[in-house]
Amino acid sequence: MAQHDAARSFACGAAALLAATGLAFSGAALAQGGPIKIGLLAPVTGPLATPGKDMVEGWKLYWEKVGYTAGGRKVEVVVADTTCNPDQALTQARRLVHQEKVHFMVGPLCGHEGPAVAQVSKETGVPLVMDPAGADTVTKWERTPTVVRTAVSASQIGHPWGEYMYKELGLRNVTFIGQDYTWGHEVTLGAVRTFTALGGKVAKIIWNPIGTKDYGPTIAAIPADTDGVSAVVVGADRVRLFEAWFNFGMDKKKKIYGGYWLHQDVLPQMDERAVGLIGNSLNYAAGIQTPENVEFTTAFAKAYKRLPSWFGESAYAVGLWTKTAIDSIGGKVEDRDAFLKAMRSVSIKAPRGPLKLDAYDNPIQNVYISRIQKVKHPVLGEVMTNVPIKTFEGVSQFWNIPPEEFLKKGPYKR
Repeated sequence: MAQHDAARSFACGAAALLAATGLAFSGAALAQGGPIKIGLLAPVTGPLATPGKDMVEGWKLYWEKVGYTAGGRKVEVVVADTTCNPDQALTQARRLVHQEKVHFMVGPLCGHEGPAVAQVSKETGVPLVMDPAGADTVTKWERTPTVVRTAVSASQIGHPWGEYMYKELGLRNVTFIGQDYTWGHEVTLGAVRTFTALGGKVAKIIWNPIGTKDYGPTIAAIPADTDGVSAVVVGADRVRLFEAWFNFGMDKKKKIYGGYWLHQDVLPQMDERAVGLIGNSLNYAAGIQTPENVEFTTAFAKAYKRLPSWFGESAYAVGLWTKTAIDSIGGKVEDRDAFLKAMRSVSIKAPRGPLKLDAYDNPIQNVYISRIQKVKHPVLGEVMTNVPIKTFEGVSQFWNIPPEEFLKKGPYKR
């Protein structure tokens, strides 16, 4: 009885969520028959609800643009709230497969949720288009034939960051602040690998769990001889680190750089002190000046009155990628092998740049080092955003190391 009540409660909540996000379909639309049903796994609540909102709205923006159709069929979306928790992600993925009968899943967002959802795909054969969860193992040591990733492998953005710190910033003795879970480990340690390979030294690595309330002890633990600090921080922790950095007067003593820190979704919570900081090493920056990104950011700004973070762009791009694949097979998503083959075969030009999968089912793509700047936006007026100052083109998840050699070393672990 309790399970029945819980299921009924969740169903009511899901219906409300669909209505709120605009992802529900009218009876008339569904009555046309044979919709393609897609399950979208996102943290609508919890510590990463803000990025989750960007993800849902980027996805919605793309499908609204194309009229919720692909391969000549209507598209229906079911949103499942993962809360950035692997157990919840596992439960919701199973619900999407067994109860909602989705044709394929998209998501989840958090790195440590990725392997859990991949397990459901492995168990059931229902394809998973992983986006944006970045756990390295999914496209390296623990690959699943029914899983492809369209976002990024975590260390894929860490590797160029380590090189940039050494070659461009001239740093030699760095303290790394990293979030203490899969994504944080792999981005941070990917940067450590390339930084130390060039001759850099690690002064200290400080790990903080998601939801750290007080960054004072972290700042106090930075060694005096550190010549730079690299931050890999997610969720609400980004604001807490930012405030603590300035409140403790560290801006007058050290330089802090974002290996993964100040992306677009958090900038509305920042003030002028953020301007000039290097915010990220990432596969997207809202300030990219290409026709595709200008069109995307303008549409996003008109729809949601803000600029998109990489979560919004990634969801928009996966919409484009999946539609391109579905169109190429005439909408026959029931043929799972054909759908997966199409996902692996097509290439797209996304707002972030050209994308295609490597032989291990992860995108080859640009990585951008960006600086926070104030710009004039045609829709929003003056706004802070990430503007690329360095582009690493066509970056592989294996960096410049042969895949076989990279794989022999095993995953990055703290």
